[in-house]
Amino acid sequence: MRSKPNPTQALFEGEPLVPAGPGFGVPQLLKILATPNVTDLVANGSAEWRGNRGSGFEIIHGIQCSEAELASLCRKLVDLADRHLDLASPICDVALTPRQLPELQQIGIESLRVHAVLESAVSFQTLLSVRVHRAGFTSLAKLRELGMFDTKQQSQLQEIIAQRQNFLVAGPAGSGKTTLLRAMLAATPDLRTVVVEDTAELLPVTGHVVGLQARQANIDGRGEVSLQSLSQQALRMQPQRIVVGEVRGEEVSVLLQAMNTGHAGSAATIHANSAGAVYARLRGLAPDVSDEAFRQLASTAIQRVIFLGNSGARGVEWIGSLPW
Repeated sequence: MRSKPNPTQALFEGEPLVPAGPGFGVPQLLKILATPNVTDLVANGSAEWRGNRGSGFEIIHGIQCSEAELASLCRKLVDLADRHLDLASPICDVALTPRQLPELQQIGIESLRVHAVLESAVSFQTLLSVRVHRAGFTSLAKLRELGMFDTKQQSQLQEIIAQRQNFLVAGPAGSGKTTLLRAMLAATPDLRTVVVEDTAELLPVTGHVVGLQARQANIDGRGEVSLQSLSQQALRMQPQRIVVGEVRGEEVSVLLQAMNTGHAGSAATIHANSAGAVYARLRGLAPDVSDEAFRQLASTAIQRVIFLGNSGARGVEWIGSLPW
């Protein structure tokens, strides 16, 4: 008797995962995301879907989806986050939790980060990118079991936490920066932590943690709340530490000032291609500050940098002082 195909194999080895039939929407998407170990899902138009299980993107076969259905799916996901996606604003980046999409809890997902681009003047096809944050990955012990770092590195991470050192988690896209930062924040749940993000990914984190999310301008060009503005507001919320989900602009100066004014244990993630490139990446985010002033500010603010690589399996490659 022929055994029933494994769902993971069906997803990545050519067997149809989603039965042929009318309609492709949120329920069908959730079936794909429920597949074990999938960390990322992308659609390059309706005919090309790829998934990442931690070792790079693999082609997904058997998905029946039209261009109109993909565009409709993108709009529905963005609408759930109370954002807007249309031809006037064809690009949007949002986060979804079980609060907006209760079905996520049933399949063990704490949050999704969704980036959508409609077919328009900026792209000749509709594009969808989904990052998956699964439940149960919020402890350093669990991440060590999964191979993100070894026992010695775990001790170094625990020392950073115990001494409330200010730190950066750096690395290329998809290297696990957010996953590691969440686990490190969860290790000290009693600290009042204010998290500011462009698109919410870090929350929920167990403990005394609150979050603020930047807001894009409406169709009239009003109502924008920038990450820099949120970083400044966070200082007024009686934080013991401040966390910037991804530092990418002028908010870097606010973060470094917070790190220098008693908010011990503050942290941020930053994109960088190597550990040696971290300082140059930071420096480029504050062009209005002199070299000498910025170097002094950064050197006293940041005690540790944790660099994660993404060559094959994701993991910690280096922990040390800010490389100049």
